[in-house]
Amino acid sequence: MEVITTQSGDKLILGIRGKLSAATAEEFGAEVDAAIAESNHIEMDFTEVSYLASAGLRVIISAQKKLNAAKGVLALRNVREDILEVFQITGLDDVFDIQ
Repeated sequence: MEVITTQSGDKLILGIRGKLSAATAEEFGAEVDAAIAESNHIEMDFTEVSYLASAGLRVIISAQKKLNAAKGVLALRNVREDILEVFQITGLDDVFDIQ
């Protein structure tokens, strides 16, 4: 798993590559926390996410909670159909801004 961070105005874009699994959740969480420390407008680009497990979902849910508390924004972009199914099955597609 790799996260490439770019800035666009006040928004931080996290380009995520690889698998968001139990093995990568701690590293992913640290990357997300660092981004939230810099900006309260985060966009996660899922173009190159090949797998999403419950551990990855926990990190994303935690980020949403932290940003909600800070009146921030979390957006999930370029979510592939197979990854979108994970959000739909868990009912989280109604919680997140997914495109």
